[in-house]
Amino acid sequence: MLVKVFGASVQGLSALPVTVEVNASRGIKFFLVGLPDNAVKESHERIVAAIENSGYRFPTKQIVVNMAPADLRKEGAGYDLPLAIGILAADEKVSLDKLERTMMIGELSLDGTLQPVKGALPVAIKAREMGFENLIVPEQNVREAAVVNQLKVFGANHMNQVVRFLNGEDVLQITDVDTRAEFYAQQSNFDFDFADV
Repeated sequence: MLVKVFGASVQGLSALPVTVEVNASRGIKFFLVGLPDNAVKESHERIVAAIENSGYRFPTKQIVVNMAPADLRKEGAGYDLPLAIGILAADEKVSLDKLERTMMIGELSLDGTLQPVKGALPVAIKAREMGFENLIVPEQNVREAAVVNQLKVFGANHMNQVVRFLNGEDVLQITDVDTRAEFYAQQSNFDFDFADV
């Protein structure tokens, strides 16, 4: 079964979309292609542990993962969540209904806990620009990403929350940040005062 999950690559101050295509077929090997760096290649072990420690079985199938576009170097651990969700979706453990409207990023711990990543704001801007309805990020990044309006931004602490949300079994809370109110509230809070110079 072939599924597509959407993530993003942060390049400086902007983000570029990355489509994680996962195909599960007969066999027992795992292939990861699409110019991944060492951190992305090593994600296989993290993802296997996270899936199994979250109560699922890693599929006993041949898994081929293509990270497109192939000429864009994929760096960092922020692809862990889309890779894990793609593998579970290819194994028919995750519903496909919301996947095409959802972008996600996040690093996985071995127990399935989501760790913060860099670049949540440019990823949110790119998700809105591309017309995605939802963005799922680690809870620690949710306020940064929720600054972007016209996008439903969800924070999750564990991979299981994301799986249940995509399967319609659980509700993640939309985080909404009123940037104008935040600006006015912080307008007179300074770490340093020019009078101290």
